[in-house]
Amino acid sequence: MRTLKIAQGGCNGVASSFFRSSPRSACAVHISCEEQHTRELHYQKRSCSSVHHERRAVTRSLSLSAASASIDRPTLFSLPGLLHPSDFAQLANKAIRDCDSIRRELASALNEEDDGVKNNEVQKAKRTLHLLDDISNVVCTVIDAAELCRSTHATQQWRNGASDAFGILSEYIGSLNADERLYRSLRRFVFNDEGKDSTTTNGSSEIMAQLSPEYQRMAKAMRREFERDGIHLSYTQREEARELNNVIVGLESLFSNNITEKTKYYSVGEELAVEVEKVIPRHVLGQLVRDDLSSDGSTTLSSDSLLTNTLLAHSPSPQLRQEVYMESNTAIPENLKVLDALIQSRHNHSTLLGYKSYAHRVLSDRMVENPQNVTKFLNEMEKRSRGMFAKEMELLMKAKQYLEGDSQIQAWDVPFYSNLIKARRQYQRSQEDGEGSDDSTQGYFTVENSINGMKTLVSDLFGIEMKEVEIPIQERWDIDITGSAQDQLLDGQAGLRKFEFHHEHDGALGSMYFDLHPRKGKFVHAAHFTIRCGRNREDEPDRQLPIVALVCNLSPSSSGSDSLLSHSEVETLYHEFGHGVHSLLSRCSFQHLSGTRAAMDFVETPSHFFETFARDPSFLSRTLARHYTTGKPMSEIRAQHLKQSHNDFRSVEVQTQIVHSRFDQALFGENPCSPALGGRTTTDVFEQLHREAGVPFAVGTHWHSRFGHLVSYGAGYYGYLYSQVFAADIWSSCMSANVSSMQSDSLREGGIKIWKEMLIHGGSKNPKAMLEVVLGRNPSVEPFFEGISER
Repeated sequence: MRTLKIAQGGCNGVASSFFRSSPRSACAVHISCEEQHTRELHYQKRSCSSVHHERRAVTRSLSLSAASASIDRPTLFSLPGLLHPSDFAQLANKAIRDCDSIRRELASALNEEDDGVKNNEVQKAKRTLHLLDDISNVVCTVIDAAELCRSTHATQQWRNGASDAFGILSEYIGSLNADERLYRSLRRFVFNDEGKDSTTTNGSSEIMAQLSPEYQRMAKAMRREFERDGIHLSYTQREEARELNNVIVGLESLFSNNITEKTKYYSVGEELAVEVEKVIPRHVLGQLVRDDLSSDGSTTLSSDSLLTNTLLAHSPSPQLRQEVYMESNTAIPENLKVLDALIQSRHNHSTLLGYKSYAHRVLSDRMVENPQNVTKFLNEMEKRSRGMFAKEMELLMKAKQYLEGDSQIQAWDVPFYSNLIKARRQYQRSQEDGEGSDDSTQGYFTVENSINGMKTLVSDLFGIEMKEVEIPIQERWDIDITGSAQDQLLDGQAGLRKFEFHHEHDGALGSMYFDLHPRKGKFVHAAHFTIRCGRNREDEPDRQLPIVALVCNLSPSSSGSDSLLSHSEVETLYHEFGHGVHSLLSRCSFQHLSGTRAAMDFVETPSHFFETFARDPSFLSRTLARHYTTGKPMSEIRAQHLKQSHNDFRSVEVQTQIVHSRFDQALFGENPCSPALGGRTTTDVFEQLHREAGVPFAVGTHWHSRFGHLVSYGAGYYGYLYSQVFAADIWSSCMSANVSSMQSDSLREGGIKIWKEMLIHGGSKNPKAMLEVVLGRNPSVEPFFEGISER
């Protein structure tokens, strides 16, 4: 998932439970990427830069490699048994039967008498963890595939079948999370503290001490997930927690639905209507609003983000910008009450579970650990960025003074003047460096160039071959089965691609699908979907290979030609590719800890790292950027300009993200800003944080009523900056100089270090420890700021 730009919010989250479906990009991860950039219209010539024998049978049936399964008969996603839409419900019901069999085995073990043999205790502990992971593996293999299918399949029947399976398993997961026998098995056989107060035990035991660090991490992760849902509470408390959780889910859905479904329409007079048409032609505006022009010359506009962001970034009229900003940021007033209720319910639910606040609950399994450390991080970021922020705000003030005779920067001025100065700087750079007046990067980025760059990257960094393979019709989801498959393939409607990854010594690593272009019925953003997690268990003869899919909605090709992309689309593609590589390169004993199933505030690190290649001048000019007609590589000067343009006003974005992160913590901290809990209103706190940081704020607005991340990443918004800092540090320490000089030995050395000391562990190792090994020290914010200050 790409990092959010300051004008956006709205992202999907994942269930907070042990037996949860795999996050799309661990951002459930993931998820939307296209929303992470400020959306604007680009029809003009303005730049495009813009889871006894019964159990054994279950496990082995789920551990068949995709390759061996597909040799016998091709299936959707290369998963055994997926041939028809109705197969999804059958697979879901079979998964439930298989999991129930494992649950009975664990329950039976609870009734067995202790044999008193010490050596057997460790084996029982391992077996318990294996069985619990088997349950997770069985469920996730089906529900993850269902999630991808219902989000992307070209055929409505397949989407319906997948949605039915997803509903069946989602309800079943609730029963798994509430199964006391599973929790008791963990407490008795692994922690050896069954019957003790969970709040007074430290999670250590003689048995735990004899387990490997990976097994210990798995055990602690499972227990924490169970207890985060209140399974350790009394029956009465569990029922109260369940009721509160139902309320929370309803409020979260309401908040999100209001954002996506409610659109505010408003009219501007004839004078401003003229200003609108200077930016957006009338025929285009008519496609965006229901009534674009009335008889008196007024024009109807809407709070649609595409329309709003385009006008804010490109209209020279301060009156129009103000009107658009005020109207769009007061569009969903009902969400203010929804947010207050959500804050109160999350706080009550978290304190019932034994946490000081919702933030303490959320951060208990994150790398940052607690709200105090979040504050410390944000303070450090703000201190370091303050000078850069002040300078860039001064530039905006001078520009406004020159054009309007007023230097006071308002919230609606930031997009326009930053965009204006960026364009001017780009022109000046091209003139000074002899590139001429045309410094456009259009035509240099294509899908094929991007994929070839990926092949080069994994080869140079890891010694991995990324090989494209043919996809049987039965395996594809980009073809509508109600029509002619051949016709859809010939006319370019279907564009699914599949790549297998192989290493000379490590062998097959897994498969990655590329579903890159839009089509009817498809998920409209960009994300990394896990179809099946990898697993390399000591009690299983064959490794379960991971299968992932990168889903984007990049610019479509025309007449069968290679698709031309904007640079921002290439960044998105490389970001999601980073998630995919993380999934494929991990080697874990448990699928629950595989790949991107890591701490949420760390999991974006590999993706941001790979995204950096899409901006590196050396990689751009030597590998990635080649003109689609001439094959000529982008000049180093033009590539450098591209990076410099990316850094322009980056400190303003950072400072705004810091404000939003502080606001997120204020909402869900120990003393939440909710009148119902004795606190101030959310709008008052939002305004205060802006004033203190010097970030422009418009009185009377409530931008946070559209801040979707408060639902999906509540108390975790800081994680975007957090992971970017780590990625920048890794880049600076292991890659930067080597990429610039293209020294193959040094590139491989740095790449292998990143793979074998970080990516290989997935979520099975403390990310702090991994970073210290990769960097040779504790992480620092300095490389991040050095990177964004390059001009």
